[in-house]
Amino acid sequence: MFGRLAENNAMAQIMYGLALRHGWGIPPDPALAITYLSQAASNSAAVESAALSSGMKKGGAAKGELVLAIYELANSFRHGWGVGKDPVAARKYYETAANLGDTDAMNEVARCYEEGFGGKTDRGVLQDA
Repeated sequence: MFGRLAENNAMAQIMYGLALRHGWGIPPDPALAITYLSQAASNSAAVESAALSSGMKKGGAAKGELVLAIYELANSFRHGWGVGKDPVAARKYYETAANLGDTDAMNEVARCYEEGFGGKTDRGVLQDA
């Protein structure tokens, strides 16, 4: 079902991407999952940009989809699902999602700083938070 809806709908793109990544009801295809997660982030960002351009101060209705897509791309880079493992990219995506308010991403960023994943260990950042 999500595959049919994933042409124009960011949430369907996310769900279809996750189904492809994990093989939920369909044969797994992690590389194609990255395509759908990336499309979801891009489409959501375009909606948010248009909302901000029209004068909305906090963005529009697609912020949740944007943050979720970015967070799931971070997970893909962290675990090497559909892409090569890239700790630096994973950390950047987690930081972006955290800066947009995602609490799961905030936890992952803290873990990255604590363990030195994708960059240097920095416990001072954790104490300041």
